[in-house]
Amino acid sequence: MPEPLPATRELFERYGGMVFRRCAAILRNDEAARDATQEIFLRVIERRRQFRGDSSPATWLYAIATLHCLQQLRDHAGRLAKLATYVDEPRVATARTPEERFALLELLESESDDTRLMVYLHYIDGLTMDEVAEAIGYSRKTVSRRVNAFLAGAREQLAAEGGVS
Repeated sequence: MPEPLPATRELFERYGGMVFRRCAAILRNDEAARDATQEIFLRVIERRRQFRGDSSPATWLYAIATLHCLQQLRDHAGRLAKLATYVDEPRVATARTPEERFALLELLESESDDTRLMVYLHYIDGLTMDEVAEAIGYSRKTVSRRVNAFLAGAREQLAAEGGVS
């Protein structure tokens, strides 16, 4: 039987710092990260029942924080400026320019939350497939299959549009 989710206050006291650091790493702005952290814990209050107990509360919160911040980047008017900060990071192998990164994020919009998280953790955060699998509670085979399926579809779509191959 899965362990019940602790009270929101306890979650915040235990994991608030981790959520803030995750938001700050993605948003690269402490003020935006503080706002995002508050919004994430409001979502926790609203979505407590969605916690299935398949993973730890930390993993669940990490995923919520990552997806929330990705949504903010995508919706933010200056998203290309934010993406440009990743240009010099050698761990990203798929996209070399801000435009290519933006195109990949646009392609991720049509994917499930789990697939978006897997791709982001692997290609943006630089986690290995094993680390991604451990972080989100899926098998390495499932992570690898979903990431590779996304990449194949993305390459096909971008090639058809005359973009990245």
